Amino acid sequence: MSTSRFFALTALVALAAAAVVEPAEAQSFSFTQGGYADGAMLSGSFAGTDLDGDGWLYGYELTSFELNWSGNRAVSAFSLGFEERAGLEYELATGQLAHMAAFSQDGEGVRYFSYDSMGWPSYSVPGVVTDERLGLSSVTWEALQVSAAVPEPQSVALLLAGLGVIGVRSARQRRH
Repeated sequence: MSTSRFFALTALVALAAAAVVEPAEAQSFSFTQGGYADGAMLSGSFAGTDLDGDGWLYGYELTSFELNWSGNRAVSAFSLGFEERAGLEYELATGQLAHMAAFSQDGEGVRYFSYDSMGWPSYSVPGVVTDERLGLSSVTWEALQVSAAVPEPQSVALLLAGLGVIGVRSARQRRH
């Protein structure tokens, strides 16, 4: 088999494998935000699938969400999960977070987080963490940093398998 035919066959196998994998696979991201009083930090993660194919990930498309606030003297530490998400707008192509909000209401009161960067740099609402029971908020002007999570193990395995096949084929050709 010639090298060009081998690479054509390899490309065909790769396309077939990609067709077998769900086309709308969830993507995972983590986020952090600093700049709050007393060195407090916000961190967490979210994952979702662009169901409508518009290049944006919205709150209703999320499959997981977690937000952790380290706490400071204004607002004590708390964590919010999937059920407490209130909104998210994330552009997948640019990695730009436009909006994120989450809140909880329990026996200790209402805790709320909001971030909005629509129209940056001409319009920006900072990160705000609020404890309405005490009527206190903590604010930062730092952007919320979002990064893509490490690739799924099956994606790495598929890549390594493909490279292995190419390596074996190359070794055979050198021997002949």
